[in-house]
Amino acid sequence: MRLLAWRDGDVIEASEFSLAHPYVMQRIHTLEHKAYNIARHVELLREDSMTLFGFASRCSAADAERIVEKLIKHSRVSTTLSAPVVMRLDSKGSLSFEVENPLYTSGIQLRAKRLYGIDVAMTPPNTKCQTSATVATDAMLETAIHWHGGDIAIWVDAEKNVINIPWRPIFAIHNGIVYTPCELDTVEYTSVVRAINKLGMQLSIRTIPFESLLRMEEVFVADIMSVTSLSAIKNSRLLSVYTSRIVDRMEPK
Repeated sequence: MRLLAWRDGDVIEASEFSLAHPYVMQRIHTLEHKAYNIARHVELLREDSMTLFGFASRCSAADAERIVEKLIKHSRVSTTLSAPVVMRLDSKGSLSFEVENPLYTSGIQLRAKRLYGIDVAMTPPNTKCQTSATVATDAMLETAIHWHGGDIAIWVDAEKNVINIPWRPIFAIHNGIVYTPCELDTVEYTSVVRAINKLGMQLSIRTIPFESLLRMEEVFVADIMSVTSLSAIKNSRLLSVYTSRIVDRMEPK
């Protein structure tokens, strides 16, 4: 495997790729050398770059799809493995695509990790895309959470209500009903909701106080590549029965 990156028409080794300016980004799920939900990813990147930088890339969904699929193919990623490709637009107008290490799985999978969640007071994000700033914040939080004996940060606002992060939405399950703090139009969120609808489960969109998570039976977060089911929040143990069924209905497969 030879992971590659594309920047403004030039192809380079992904290991040599770097960015010096602030950026917005979308992570794209690929499988069998095909990019999924590419049109929506391009649309979201365009919306947030206009808001943050005052301009958007002229790259169309068809152009992005062609670039991503060629990069994946020439990176020699196996057609049986899912691989993320990160699309970025920086503040100087440079557009790039980078192939990241593939997962050793095919399609959306349930991460079989025993993760302990800890609440962290944060300001709700003002973008639907990840940015260089949110990536740095996530790295900082990961270090802080591990220092306090946890594995994953659960964002809460000043009133200790759970925050839904566009690129990592959170869901909780109690008595077969799925709860989430707010509705989003990101690929990560809609992928989960489509699976919930396929199962005929009820989705309730409502404010979720952090303490109410201690009474839930299951809690999970979704990113573009997989779903992570938490095993505990504080001293409350959690299951992943319904979560597994939801993941089984998620695309791609």
